[in-house]
Amino acid sequence: MVRKKIDYSLAKKISQNAALTEQLHVAEKNPESIVEIPLYKLQSNPYQPRIEMNHEQLRELSESIEQNGLLQPIVVAKDGDVLTIIAGHRRAEAHKMLGREMIRAIVMDKVVHAQLALLPLVENLQRSDMDPIENAIAFKKILDDNIVESQNELAEKVGVSKSWLSKTLSILRLPSSLLSKIQADHYSDITVLSALNKVPEEQLDKVYGSIKTMQRNDALEAIKKVISKPTKSKENIVVLKNKVVINTTGLSKEKQDKLKLLLKGIEQLLEK
Repeated sequence: MVRKKIDYSLAKKISQNAALTEQLHVAEKNPESIVEIPLYKLQSNPYQPRIEMNHEQLRELSESIEQNGLLQPIVVAKDGDVLTIIAGHRRAEAHKMLGREMIRAIVMDKVVHAQLALLPLVENLQRSDMDPIENAIAFKKILDDNIVESQNELAEKVGVSKSWLSKTLSILRLPSSLLSKIQADHYSDITVLSALNKVPEEQLDKVYGSIKTMQRNDALEAIKKVISKPTKSKENIVVLKNKVVINTTGLSKEKQDKLKLLLKGIEQLLEK
């Protein structure tokens, strides 16, 4: 079955109103703000969400730049002589692949530390191939480094809903082995990935494998069926006239031995 193309309209919609993009939009409309800068002077943004760069995609991008030129300049923050990339890490790498020394860029002055962390997230949310796991890691780093005081403040500054941010962060609670599979599959439905947290860990791989090609509603329904299945109690207690029976299925041997001793004591009391 062909995997349904994920609908990214929400990410595009929420990012359009993000407060931190206002300064960037003004700069983009002013040709005089675009300058040529040396690639060797650029340094990576430690808060850049796009962690891994696909070599094949970089090659395709470099070919496109070679044929059509750089359609959108990169964005950098200037702090003295330091130029930090805010948006355009892939475009800069593609220029290096082409052996070029200069790149067109919008240089933003007066970019505070918080903006350096948040602007790449806003830019990344507008991409159709955004990686929810990379975004989640970037969100968590901003929270861990106290760039903002709370999830609510982060959601407001980036321009996303609080529930959307919470779902995105919840993805990181999934096992690392499953996260690797999700990235390899380029699966991006945050609502479905967040719902997987409700599935018992021993069933996660199987459930993900079965739902990753489904449409969102079908995937959520499949997850709902898994988590709503009744489970047998491991400690089902039955009290008879002169006997107490406990179902020990699933208990460790140590706990079973302790229960046997307890049962024996109870039975002795009942016999008196």
